Amino acid sequence: MSGWLIAGWFLLLFVLLTAWLNWRWAKIQRRVASQRSNFERAAFISELAKSGVSENVAKTLYDALLPTCVKGVLPHPDDGLCGFYFDDPEDMEDLIEDMFEKLELPMPTRYEPEITPHLESARDLAVYLQEKLNS
Repeated sequence: MSGWLIAGWFLLLFVLLTAWLNWRWAKIQRRVASQRSNFERAAFISELAKSGVSENVAKTLYDALLPTCVKGVLPHPDDGLCGFYFDDPEDMEDLIEDMFEKLELPMPTRYEPEITPHLESARDLAVYLQEKLNS
């Protein structure tokens, strides 16, 4: 068997595995979403307002989470950040960094790191960001 054939098989295996993992991720999101109500943008904002989150923070978070959802699933304030929106903690860190930039919060540095509380859900992240804006 030539080296190119082996490389081709590994590439095919990688593509199939990636497709299967994406299909499973979409299936998980749809199953969770079927057990709760989908929140349109206005409902998401009003739900977070009950937790003291401003409209600006809620809109920004909704817009950031929407691309991570599969077709037909909308963000919900109580969905878990790791497990529903992201499977990798680094992706969640990227979201938080993106939110800091969009909300014009001072970006943490290596010498002044930001110690974040445990952020379980989108609501937790929104409340945390609102507290940062208020301080």
